[in-house]
Amino acid sequence: MRSLTMLLATATLGIGQIGHAQVVGSLDNFDVFNDSGETAEGFEIEVEDVAAVDLTREFPSNFSATPWVIRYGLPAVTEYDDTATGGHRGVRVTWAASWNGGKWVAAYGNQPYAGTVAGDGTPYVRSPTYTAGDSCWFYGLGAKYPTSGCDHFGLSFAVGVTPGKTSYHWKVPDKLNPGTLVNSAALASLPPSPVLSYVAPAPGLAPVVHAVAEAPEAAEPIPDLWGPAYLVKTFTSFGKVPADLDELQKNRIPLVNKKTQKVRIRWALIQAPPPGMAGEKAEVDDDAIAAGDVAMTRRYEYYRFTGKFDPENHEAICAPEKPGSNGPCALPRTWYETDPVTHATTRYIEKGPFLGAHMNAFNLPAP
Repeated sequence: MRSLTMLLATATLGIGQIGHAQVVGSLDNFDVFNDSGETAEGFEIEVEDVAAVDLTREFPSNFSATPWVIRYGLPAVTEYDDTATGGHRGVRVTWAASWNGGKWVAAYGNQPYAGTVAGDGTPYVRSPTYTAGDSCWFYGLGAKYPTSGCDHFGLSFAVGVTPGKTSYHWKVPDKLNPGTLVNSAALASLPPSPVLSYVAPAPGLAPVVHAVAEAPEAAEPIPDLWGPAYLVKTFTSFGKVPADLDELQKNRIPLVNKKTQKVRIRWALIQAPPPGMAGEKAEVDDDAIAAGDVAMTRRYEYYRFTGKFDPENHEAICAPEKPGSNGPCALPRTWYETDPVTHATTRYIEKGPFLGAHMNAFNLPAP
């Protein structure tokens, strides 16, 4: 793994601007489930406003001796320039199978592990199984990886690089052009990376990690309509030992020492507002780091919001709050509404299927 010493995120993409000069680069990894409705033959991350030289790692290059840890191995990195048509420059990082002998063949699809092989594509699984955020590869799921319906991807950016808008796409076979992959019709459902930044302490105060998890815009934003809505469950803990990417990915360091630490668990609703409108719903935390702690670990779990939406603007509506709750949509619930005229009762279940997870760790700058 290339040298990155301060900011670690073992499950996400697009960590934004680094907030302190001592923070070196950004590092992003995540699990994502194939929700394309068919077997995918690859995955693509598109990042605006960066160049290929800004990338310092494309997972699994930090496991260069064992690139078979995911079925696709290492990705291809290509630059694009859409400025002539009013767009952006950027990079596309593509993990993909190859068309070989009239079929799609993943580079390490036949790699044996725990009595099984990865297979030549990421299967679609209607009801995927929960993961801990860094599981969708052989070191995480072992023999269950081939049929899990998910994969693990990630990037690292050099110091001072601020990635622009980031999009995820599953790559699926083009029905009209055999041997060609196209983006799935919809964006991959996992939201982009939370942004973690360091707030240097004022005299006498503790340092703070500022963390923001936002929902993506709709694939084709429509005026006056809110974007996709998600429920996000966060697990936060603090440690006295710096986090390390390779160790976290291999589950060699637990999320928290249960004998000495407590995990803070919270639920929140996130949803992007209509284009040009304020009022975004996001999960924003400012975590003060106590004396003696040097790292903060946070896991973000994402679930589709399947509760009630405003019929006019598609804004998500949470169930009425219970006394003592810790904020809007603090807990997902099942609730009912009865139409006063027809007396028909509608059931709303706020927490839908599990979509994937980010696993983040922030190491404080050295004093």
